[in-house]
Amino acid sequence: MICLQQIKKTLLMKTINKLFIITCLVITAIACKKEGCTDPNAHNYNTEADTDDGSCVYEGCTDPVATNYDPLATISSVCLYDQVGSWTSTHQEISASMTVSMAGFPLYDTSFTDIAHPDSLEPAGLEFIAGGDLYVHYNDEPTDTGSWSRSNDNLTLTMMDTTLVMLIDSVDGTFLRLTMDGSESENDNGMVIDYTYSMQMDFSRN
Repeated sequence: MICLQQIKKTLLMKTINKLFIITCLVITAIACKKEGCTDPNAHNYNTEADTDDGSCVYEGCTDPVATNYDPLATISSVCLYDQVGSWTSTHQEISASMTVSMAGFPLYDTSFTDIAHPDSLEPAGLEFIAGGDLYVHYNDEPTDTGSWSRSNDNLTLTMMDTTLVMLIDSVDGTFLRLTMDGSESENDNGMVIDYTYSMQMDFSRN
């Protein structure tokens, strides 16, 4: 005759064994899971991770004034800029030279460099509006309106009856430098007059 106590004991042992096996399987399954970044678009995407641990970081331009600003980026990469926006003049410099010759013999040769005083920077600022509108601000004169267009790094500024073709020397989040170089030659009563000039204008972004 089987003892009831023995049956209870046997059932209890089987239950304990089952619980032990289940616990081991759960622990093994948890141990096999690999945490990491599971987003393929993230900079630190982990192909072996099957559980996202919230560690994803995204590479992109983090400067809001750049043309390729990425609001989701957490690691900054190359930022691209254009001149669109409002700029204040910070530096203006003009260099020029003139030579006068006759029959190939030099008669006169001069050159100068003029750096504008910070209180006398004209124009005081430029405002490039997306689409091509241009506003030119002065210290003691009304704002001039015009237009702009850009081809690669050549920037054409049209203001009333004046058109300037400037070179964008550099532009980033807070700095813009425009330059212009040129030369002219004329003949006056047998004298050959040659002019060369260069202009540099620096701006900071408002």
